[in-house]
Amino acid sequence: MKTNEFSLLGSELGLTAYGAALCGVVDGWPLTLINNSANHVQLSVDHRRDAALVKEINAVLKTWGGKVRGWNGNVMTLSGPSRKKMQGSAADYVRFCAFTLGHAGLRPLDVCPYCGGGNCDAAAFSKKGYQAVHYRCLQAEAGKAHSKAESNRENGSYLLGILGAFIGMLVGTIPTFLTVVYMQMEYSVLFALIPICAYLGYKLFRGKMDKAALIVSIVMAVLGVFILNFEYLAFLIKHEYGLPFSETLSVMPELLRDGEVWAAIAADSLQEFLFSALGVFIAWRLISGTAAGAAANADAALRLAQPFGQRAAYNGAANQNETE
Repeated sequence: MKTNEFSLLGSELGLTAYGAALCGVVDGWPLTLINNSANHVQLSVDHRRDAALVKEINAVLKTWGGKVRGWNGNVMTLSGPSRKKMQGSAADYVRFCAFTLGHAGLRPLDVCPYCGGGNCDAAAFSKKGYQAVHYRCLQAEAGKAHSKAESNRENGSYLLGILGAFIGMLVGTIPTFLTVVYMQMEYSVLFALIPICAYLGYKLFRGKMDKAALIVSIVMAVLGVFILNFEYLAFLIKHEYGLPFSETLSVMPELLRDGEVWAAIAADSLQEFLFSALGVFIAWRLISGTAAGAAANADAALRLAQPFGQRAAYNGAANQNETE
């Protein structure tokens, strides 16, 4: 769907734009519309996947060319309508989806992802997607995010973070090292563990969670490639000459003074550097997270919240004025 058509759809349904998606409450259902090739409609339902229900829902949606594309836990994803089978507007199809699920006996999931309680009064983005929540819980989460960001800004340490990232990086190289040694294979996806473990180590050791966390994680991903080669070189020396571990370690510094050894390691590392770059790409969403970003996301969730349910005493404007 073209961007302007998607925006008009959001206006017609009273939805709010969030990146490449629209979110809001339609006919009592908190939902997200994703502007991709299939124009997915994503909803949280009060049932887990049920083959009989999928069959029943598909039988109805197929009249529009839609179907159940996924049902993961309580999150159901429906594909958008086929242009050839459109029986009305795209907004009509979204409402038809809500009607179809209700007719099949499903209801919106009414369990707050933060406290686990029911009788939710708002719909908002949470860690599990756009769904019913308690507005007071959403406010509390935003408060926690800002407190963590402030505490990290005042008490975080770059030095401790780098130490933690280095330790995490060493841990992240272990799976790749073991697969190389025992399977003679390198799996590119395992290289994603290096920046991920470095980032988690940085965070665990209370490093300042700003852009430095991303930079340190990338640097450790590169350093991890050299560490992997050092580990493998030490393994080959120990295996080839039958040296005990202590003697192998004593030999390594002498070898590393040889420029030819470094040149060989650099030449052998070209493929690993490509894998490392792929690993950073895979892990980007996690390692680019900052404390300020988490607080901003919490604020965005408050802004995008809408009334939900029979107990929707929540009023967006009034509650936002209270928090301000």
